[in-house]
Amino acid sequence: MPVLPFLSDSEEHLDETIGKMKEYGADFVLVAGLTLFGDKPNDCKVRYYKILEEYFPEVLEKTKQMFKDSFAPPMDYQTSLHKRSERICRKYGIKSKII
Repeated sequence: MPVLPFLSDSEEHLDETIGKMKEYGADFVLVAGLTLFGDKPNDCKVRYYKILEEYFPEVLEKTKQMFKDSFAPPMDYQTSLHKRSERICRKYGIKSKII
């Protein structure tokens, strides 16, 4: 947690990450979407966008469109991410929640 939209949220990346976590002995995995706050120079949203602009410019506009004026991705994205991560956790026999 968190999963980065367009960078670490693909089925393949989630599968690889959760598989490695199981391999290293994790009891559970909590997968959640990225949250971004603030519009001041040192706030995480502004800083994250600068990092994307420098290192991953191909996903900057898609990410801005996803978050718009919100601190979180849209509910449909979060629901899809949750369903995919639960399915992959079941595949590896690892819990997708603490309890």
